[in-house]
Amino acid sequence: MDLNNQQVPEGTLIGDRYSIVRAIGQGGMAHVYLATDQQTGGPVAIKIMKDDLSRDREFIKKFDTEARAASSLDHPNIVRVLGYGQDGDLRYIVQEYVEGSTLKDLIKQRGMLDWKVSVPLAIQIGLALEHAHRRGVIHRDIKPHNILITRDMVAKVTDFGIARAINSNTITLTSGVTFGSVHYFSPEQARGSLVSEKSDIYSLGIMLYEMVTGQVPFDGETSVAIAIKHLQETPQPPSAVRPGIPVGLDRIILKCIRKSPDNRYQDARELVDELDAFMIEPEGVYGAADNVRDGEGNTTALGLKRPEPNYGKLREIEKMINERRHSRQRDVAIVISIVLLSLVFLTSIGIWVVQKIQTSMTGTTEAEFEVKDYVGQEWTAIEQILKKAGVNYAPVFRANDSVNEGIIIDQNPKAGYLIKPGGSTLTLYISGGKNLVTILNYAGQTYKKAETELEQTYGFKVTLTYEYSDFDQGVVIKTIPEAGQSVPNGSDITLVVSDGQPKVLMPDLAGQPFAEAKATMISLNLTIGPLTNLSVDPLTGQPVDVPEANRIIIKQSIQAGTEVMVQTVVAFSYGTQLDYDQYLNPTPTPTEAPTPTEAPTPTLPPTETTAPSETQPEPTPGETTTEATKNDNHP
Repeated sequence: MDLNNQQVPEGTLIGDRYSIVRAIGQGGMAHVYLATDQQTGGPVAIKIMKDDLSRDREFIKKFDTEARAASSLDHPNIVRVLGYGQDGDLRYIVQEYVEGSTLKDLIKQRGMLDWKVSVPLAIQIGLALEHAHRRGVIHRDIKPHNILITRDMVAKVTDFGIARAINSNTITLTSGVTFGSVHYFSPEQARGSLVSEKSDIYSLGIMLYEMVTGQVPFDGETSVAIAIKHLQETPQPPSAVRPGIPVGLDRIILKCIRKSPDNRYQDARELVDELDAFMIEPEGVYGAADNVRDGEGNTTALGLKRPEPNYGKLREIEKMINERRHSRQRDVAIVISIVLLSLVFLTSIGIWVVQKIQTSMTGTTEAEFEVKDYVGQEWTAIEQILKKAGVNYAPVFRANDSVNEGIIIDQNPKAGYLIKPGGSTLTLYISGGKNLVTILNYAGQTYKKAETELEQTYGFKVTLTYEYSDFDQGVVIKTIPEAGQSVPNGSDITLVVSDGQPKVLMPDLAGQPFAEAKATMISLNLTIGPLTNLSVDPLTGQPVDVPEANRIIIKQSIQAGTEVMVQTVVAFSYGTQLDYDQYLNPTPTPTEAPTPTEAPTPTLPPTETTAPSETQPEPTPGETTTEATKNDNHP
């Protein structure tokens, strides 16, 4: 198949599995289509790389590596990568289909987003970045165009790793930028330095700035001019552009976009924790102090005048860095090539030996199914043959007044094609006569209403299946076959129903070190909320700061064993190990001393009388007898 950069026609089968429905978008590197997965009947988004990239061998290598890494990500705020491959000259990647719009479109429609909307979206994006970073995947191209927003305001990050395949680790001043990322990339990307997780944090900060103000902090007439601003200038606080933005959010955003990575948030989780705390207490103090000196920029508090940048020197340094990098890459590539060739040679010999042994022992090979010409035959009879042979097949019904209902009118692939069991999918197009019914879109309706209508109105046989989603429990997510497809009366229809968001049991974290509790919360996809310090100086009663490494969890806001939804916010109280021990075993309250009536009465000698003396000795410790008591006993 070779369609170059033209639009792929409706009905085209990609990878013998994905049938193109319609074009839904276009970017700098790919055309995006809505397609139907012939194996599951569900919708998918398929990105077909443009012709110049599909023919680039170096790009294909990097593309495969990054797509493989991206497919390992599994997070509710990341668009899932379902597969990738090559069909003729077309290089494609298959992703989860998300109904909604990009964050860029949302900003354009509204002009700007209220900070009460923007911050929760940024928290979701931060959680997605944390998940990817923990698995060694850096996005490198965080921008509003790569954030999809569902109608329920759920943010989903897409295109993980594709920027790396395009840009080979960096975007440089001299090479230019061809796909609109210059407004969002970090200073280290502009310089051609190594890119880390903190580069994604910088881009998220730029994006949050744009969300709350409606404009990017750095703009210019050329890509180079914008890149120089990333390197040299400090933007004005968002509240100066849009009054009403809390100062705490100003500080968080400005900390994200500091020139030096060391002065930004250390990881995405630290940023998410601050944004969570900010949503609870917007008037709190957040971010670094304004007088922190940024490594590559001016001193932000003083605004010291700096000399004009030497752009020629910048380019000379960049060229020297690139030459050294390319030299190292060549050396590494040679060594890797030799190792890979050796492995391929040894593997080939091993496979050949194993195949020879298997052939000599069994004398048989895996059976292949030869596709026949099924046009004009009854669908029900052919279905039984395909089931028995274990062949993947997908029936597609089409209205046809001239052919009786249930008769096959076309097929793909044609007769003579060999299919291994479990391999390619055989698509059969079947006449629905005049009685086809087009399935309506039931997404968002209660399953009871949809089930009743499908069974009683259209005579379908309905099966229910459940899966976790952002929809409310009991709400229809989709139908199989999907909405818009035409099927005969009485067909089998599957309603995919939401089982709500996944839930986890809240663990008992009391007594654990804070670092261990934090790791447990991350693994369960729960969010750490406000932290309260219970450690105080016993003499002054003032709070005592406890270093994070010495913190012990004392209390948690949600009782252990409680079933909660993922991403639930949990607050904690902490102190030292001594504070925790005292919390478990508080010091008992002292008891009162014995009353005077309980003390023993002294006995005087019978032959003497004692008169009061002006110099009576002090009572011994523990003695409770008083003068009144003596007088009462001795008149």
